Amino acid sequence: MLDKIKSKANTAIEKSKEVANTTIEKSKEIATASIEKSKEMTDTSIKYGKKFIRKKAIDSIREKLEFAQKKESDFTNEQMREMIQKEEKKIIKSFGINGAVTTILALFGITNF
Repeated sequence: MLDKIKSKANTAIEKSKEVANTTIEKSKEIATASIEKSKEMTDTSIKYGKKFIRKKAIDSIREKLEFAQKKESDFTNEQMREMIQKEEKKIIKSFGINGAVTTILALFGITNF
């Protein structure tokens, strides 16, 4: 009788170990899929941010050229690329300054419009 109880207990333990192992494996798969999806979303966000900054820089350059009464064709591709890169750096710097100012104002309960 004691042997039957031991064997049933051992089978129950083995089954619970199997269930635990499959649960752990599925949890690992879910976690891995979640991590991969978040990396994908991060990459997408970065690409969107870069495109947004590039478009802002190009618009700004066009406005400056219009103000100076020049055309894009007056410059070589390399010169245009350099101007766009400089403008992108200015935009990124302005985002940093604006973000810092907004954060400081938020600390004091002031909204920045």
